[in-house]
Amino acid sequence: MKEVRYRLAKPSDAKQITDCHWHVRDRYNEGIFLSLGKGFLRAYYEVILDDPNEIIVCAENKEGKIVGFSSGSLDAESQAKNLLNHKLKLGFAAILSLLRHPSYIRGVWERYSSLKPSNDKVFVYMKGARSEYLCWRKGEAGSIGMMLLDKIKFKLMHEFGVHEVFFEIDKQNERLFNAQQRMKEITLIGEFELPDGRKRGLFKKVLR
Repeated sequence: MKEVRYRLAKPSDAKQITDCHWHVRDRYNEGIFLSLGKGFLRAYYEVILDDPNEIIVCAENKEGKIVGFSSGSLDAESQAKNLLNHKLKLGFAAILSLLRHPSYIRGVWERYSSLKPSNDKVFVYMKGARSEYLCWRKGEAGSIGMMLLDKIKFKLMHEFGVHEVFFEIDKQNERLFNAQQRMKEITLIGEFELPDGRKRGLFKKVLR
C-alpha cells in the first residue's frame, strides 16, 4: 500500500474533495446530487467545510493529493439549516444543469423542501449525528485505508460526545446494505421510499 496520511479536512480542500467525490459517479450515480454537475458539488463542499458541526477526515498521499474522505455531521438538523442559509449560492451553482435538464427541477425542489422541518418527504435522517459519504478515488491503492477513514471519523465523533450515529443506504446497494445488518453495533431501524421510487434503509451505529 502506498504511503497515506490522515487529517481533518479544511475549507481550502473543497476542490480536491469535490474531485474525489466526482470520481465515484461511474460506480454510483443515482439521485439528483451528482446529476447537478461538478460546479454544484464544489459549492456544496465549500458550504459544508465551513460548517463547525461537520467532520471530514481525508486521506492524502505523499504528494499531497487527497485520495479519499469520510464525512459526517455532529448535528444533522443544524446542517440542514446551514444549507438553507446558502440556498442562493447552491442554486446559482445548479442553474446551468437545470437549464440543460429541466426534468431535474422537480427533484431539486423536493430535495430542497426536505431540508425544512415542516416537510414530510424524507431523503435523509434529520436528527442527531449523521454519517454521510465515504469516497475513495478509483485506481488508488488502499482499500484498508478507506475503511480506516470511517474508523477515524467515528472515533472523533465519539470524542465529541456522540454515542449513536445514523446513516442511510439504498437497498439497491444490496451488498453494502446486507453487510451492515451483520455488524453487532449497527441496527436497521427503518425503511422508507424516496420520491423517485428508490427504497432506502435507515441504520443506527452505536459508538463505544
